[in-house]
Amino acid sequence: MNIDTRWLVLAAVAAGAAAGAAVAMKSRRRQHRTARDLEHATDLKSWENEGGNLAPVAVAAALP
Repeated sequence: MNIDTRWLVLAAVAAGAAAGAAVAMKSRRRQHRTARDLEHATDLKSWENEGGNLAPVAVAAALP
């Protein structure tokens, strides 16, 4: 193996490691987002079951 081939192998290994890290980070982010959305849905369902309603919107009188 000459030095040029060694640099090529090193670059390929580094690119593979970077791609693997990017895929792992994206997968972890998707997992956290899914867990957060599931928790939000559960909290919303619990709040709705308690009889919670939004406050009515204040209506301003129309000016003539």
